[in-house]
Parts: sequence; structure tokens; C-alpha cells
Amino acid sequence: MAVRQQLRQLFQDPQPIGAIVLERAPAPAATAWASPRPPLPPPPPPPPSSSLPPAPEPASPPRRQGPLPEECAVFHCRGCWTVLGDSLQLCGQEPPGLHVLVCFKVTNDVTWEDSLLVGLEGALLGCAYYLLFCRSCGLAVGFILYSSGSDLAHLRDLFCFFKDSIMCYLLKNQMIIEASKVNFPAVTLKKHMQNMKEKLVELNGRIELLTRNLDKIIM
Repeated sequence: MAVRQQLRQLFQDPQPIGAIVLERAPAPAATAWASPRPPLPPPPPPPPSSSLPPAPEPASPPRRQGPLPEECAVFHCRGCWTVLGDSLQLCGQEPPGLHVLVCFKVTNDVTWEDSLLVGLEGALLGCAYYLLFCRSCGLAVGFILYSSGSDLAHLRDLFCFFKDSIMCYLLKNQMIIEASKVNFPAVTLKKHMQNMKEKLVELNGRIELLTRNLDKIIM
């Protein structure tokens, strides 16, 4: 009986042997946007215009050597007025006996065949050359010299327009005139070749100097 009374008393009045405590997090502080942001200071005033130095005037570009575009001429095909070249591409003097314009560059409207022709008379006697044609109308407008004697050797691989097949449009005067009636200034590559040789010699000296410096570093 005593044991039953003790068990009944134990279940009716249980004694806590531990407790779980929950802590509430503190209330968050007021967000930053709630507080007014201090105003930014005004930007400093610009300095007076008198303290600024005047802007330097741009230097004029150097004058380009050679003829200016307005002093040049455009070469047109006499048959259909297709542009074949211009006087900026002139690179040689007109040889005696040949009424041609010697150019080192032409437009894509100039074409030629793969077959060689041999001159049987005149200034091209014994010379082998390719005949130049206008791509638009097929008119023969000149030739490319492939082989010749020493008197015409300087014309090899250059474009030679027949003056009788070319019309010139003068940009400065805005006039159209036959190429045979225009006297272009003599153009020679001798000076340009001399300048190129001097630049090549200078470049070769720099390369040799760099080579010696590299050899010293490696050794």
C-alpha cells in the first residue's frame, strides 16, 4: 500500500527536472532609410575664365609632296568613259616614239589577256607585251611590256595607256580634254628609289645593332 501511494503521488505531482528557455531576439534598429540623409555639398564653382590659358590653335597639316588632287586628271576610256586611272599613278616619262601614259597602278576596269603579242613595226618592234582592254567596252587602251630592248626596259611590268584611247578630266578646271593634248610634268622614280635605299640602309644598321645587343644578353 505504501508503494502505491508513493507512485500515485509521483504521477499526480511530477517534479520538473529541466526547462527549455526561449530568448526573443531584440527588436531591429530603425532602418537607414528612415533617417534623413545629409545633403551633399554643392560642387565648387568653376575657375574664372581669365585663369584658363587660351587653347592653342591647331597646326596646319603639312603640304603633301607631289601634285594636289585638284591639280590632277582622271583617265577615262575614250569609248565608254569608264575610269581607268588617274595622273597620281604616273611613274615615268613618255618614251620617244610612244604616245603613252606610264602608270604603276590602274583600276579594276582594266584587263588583259594571257597571250603575248610581238611588235612587228614601230616603237614596239621586237617587243613582247600584253594588250590592255577596257573591261566595259573592250577597247584596246594600252599594253604591259613583257620584254624589250634596253631602251624600253624601264617600262617593263608597268601600265602604258595609249593617249589616243584616253580622255582626261582635269579636276582643277573641270574640263575634258584628249590625253594627247595634255602635257603632264615629268615623273621619275630615281629620287624615290634613292630615298628607299637610304631607309633600307638605316633599317639594316638598326637590325645589326639589335643583333649585337641580343648576343651580349645571351652571352
